[in-house]
This record gives sequence, structure tokens and C-alpha cells, in this order.
Amino acid sequence: MNLLSPFDPGIRVSLLLLFSILLLLETAPADARCNSERCSREFERTRDELWTNLRPGQTLEDDATPVYCRAFQRFGRCLRGTQRSCRGHLVFQTNQVIVEKKSKKMSCARVLAEAGPSPSTPPTTRRPPLLQDSICSYHGDPEPAFCGLFGDPHVRTFSGEYQTCSVKGAWPLIDNTYLAVQVTNELAGSNEEGTAPTKLTVIVKRSESCTPQLTYEAQGDVLPSAFVDGAVSSGPSSGHSVSISVIAAGRHVEITLRHINATLVLRRIGGHLTFAARLPRGLADQAHERSALQLCTRGCPKGERIDYRHVLAAGRPVSTVHAGRAATLTRETIAQMCREFEVTDYYFDACVFDVLFTGKTSFMESAREAQADLRRLMPQAVTELANRTQLLPSAAAPAAAAVWWVVMLAALLAVQR
Repeated sequence: MNLLSPFDPGIRVSLLLLFSILLLLETAPADARCNSERCSREFERTRDELWTNLRPGQTLEDDATPVYCRAFQRFGRCLRGTQRSCRGHLVFQTNQVIVEKKSKKMSCARVLAEAGPSPSTPPTTRRPPLLQDSICSYHGDPEPAFCGLFGDPHVRTFSGEYQTCSVKGAWPLIDNTYLAVQVTNELAGSNEEGTAPTKLTVIVKRSESCTPQLTYEAQGDVLPSAFVDGAVSSGPSSGHSVSISVIAAGRHVEITLRHINATLVLRRIGGHLTFAARLPRGLADQAHERSALQLCTRGCPKGERIDYRHVLAAGRPVSTVHAGRAATLTRETIAQMCREFEVTDYYFDACVFDVLFTGKTSFMESAREAQADLRRLMPQAVTELANRTQLLPSAAAPAAAAVWWVVMLAALLAVQR
């Protein structure tokens, strides 16, 4: 029997091709940042809290409780929400396997089925509600979910994934049984590719005994203090199911939907709008049959996404008007200005990107307020952001290096033939 030598030309060619493929996989930039670490931190925080309540000799896995199984359930759901940007990520894949095996080992499907739905509050602390309160108050799973939209435009989905998109025109943000939100993005600045939110339409759907259908429309030049019919609240007199609060006239309003435990925040900054929403996780994950695409749930279509890192890597100065005067701002100058607005991590990157891409310095304030809304409406999400105020190294350089290596390998193969 003839054995193949590793120095055989055919084997040598195969090894070189394999090396080039591995190099490309290692150095090619990801479509989006993998954020599965946030899922791990949230699960670990819950697990640590449960550990403190264990009896001596008791373990979480040997005596699986509905609370612990629900923590694994949320962990798995969070991971599934990031699978688009984490495909091929080793830690992400490992966590998926762990969640599946642990849940099966603890028979979580049976434990949760026997336990029934998760109560919103402990039975010992719940007061007997009035009839109207009972009908128009939310009693489901209290776990919150957050979605945000700001700048040129950037989306933070309910699953915690950050995306920068084009999405010109009208796009659905949220659409479920109780609520629908649509955003319209138009050209922003001198760049013909840059867009930003200029219109937000909120439709509170009719809910029996709680609220009629209400519509709220915000424009880049006006942020109303009431719904289109002039109402500022609706629902039982004992406690309005839906209400509008004016925080800063013409600049900041909030819509509270008590019957579904939801809060919507709308801001008008520099002729453009920002949006933030906190909903119960169950409603956030509800895909409405009439609208499969929802930016807050599924994110932007792949063809609409922008790799903002390439814009930051190019770092071309932008001509704009700053402090009432014409100015040319460099990437480093803009980065320093964004630090003064105290934005970090993705919001810092978005701040620099928006000004470089559009020349509109008002987007710095948009980034600051968007991060502030996340911190206020979803305090537990703060752990997902690093305290970073420096731009990350560009992914363009390693990609170029990979191409160079492939060219060199192809030349080497040609010589060997």
C-alpha cells in the first residue's frame, strides 16, 4: 500500500489552501458585534442570588426550582436573540450547548409545566385589586425588554443586539396585540446615504374596558403633548390605562401604557427624533402576523445594515457648522467632543460615526440621551456596556492582511505547478 507523504505536491497544495481558508475565517470582520456575554452576565447574576438562599448541602441542579429553570429559559432566549451576530463564536456556541444540556438534566420542561405561569408579584404581598384595577393592570411576567432607536439610525433590539442601518423610508419598529410603532427615516446632512428618524407614529390599539384606539404622531419639527384627537389619557378613572407626560415641552414626552406595563420615550433633538421602549419580555417577543419584520424584534434586514467601523477607519474630516461657525472636524476632534457628552462603548462609536457621516453635531446629544434612556428604563442592561471612550481598532486592516496572504499563497501555488 502506498502512503501519501506530507511533502507530496497534492497534499502540499491542499494544506496551503486550508491555511488560507483558516486565515480568512480568523481575520474576516464579523457582520455585527457578538453580545452573548451580556446573556451570561445576566444569568450569573440570577444564579448568584439563588445561591445565597440555599440550605447547607443543597445545590441548584439537584433540586431544580421553577425560578432556576426560568433563569435558564431566559438565558437560552437571550442567546437565540444574538445568534445572528454570534454565529461561529466559540463562547456563544458553548453556552448554547450548556443551556440545552443543563435544562434537560434538570427536567426543566416538566418543572415549569407543573409550576404554571410565573406570578408578577409574590402572592403574600399582592392586595385584592378593585375590579377596574384588575382588568387594566398588567399581571404577566415582569421581566422587561428594551428597544432603542437614535441617530443615523442605530437600533438596540429587544434581544440586546446593536445595529447601524440605512432603512430609508417607513419601517415598523413594534407590532403586537396592544401596540404598533412605525418610524420614518429621511436623508440627514449632506451625505446622500445618511438617514435619521423624522417621524414616529404610535398606535395604542383598542383594548376592551381599558382604552380606545389612540394615535400619536411626532415629527422632526414638532413633538405634540397629546394624541391626535387631543386626548392626554384614557381608561378607567381610578387609574388611567394610557397617559402622556410632557417632560420638556417640544423636546421630550413619555407615553405610559399601564395595562401592558410599557413605557415609550420620544425625544426631538436637532430636527430628528429618538425612541426608546420598555415592554414586558412576553410582548416584546410577540411577532404580529401582519408584520413579520419589526426592527425592535428582528433588527434591520441584512442588506440595510452599515458596518460603521469602515467609516470610523477612514476617518475623513467633515465640514460642518459648529457653535454657529463653519468648521472642519477631524475624527480625533469629534471623539473628544463625544467624550465630553459622557457616552461609552457602542454609544460612543455611534456618536463619532454620526458626526463623521452626516456632519450634524446634534447627534452627539442624541447618543447621550439614548444611553441615558437605556440606563433609566433598563438598569440591569448597564452591565452590557463597557466603560470605553476610545475607538476600537479597525477591522479593515486584518481583512486586508488576509487578502494579501491569499494572493501570496496563490502565487506560491502557481510556482509549484
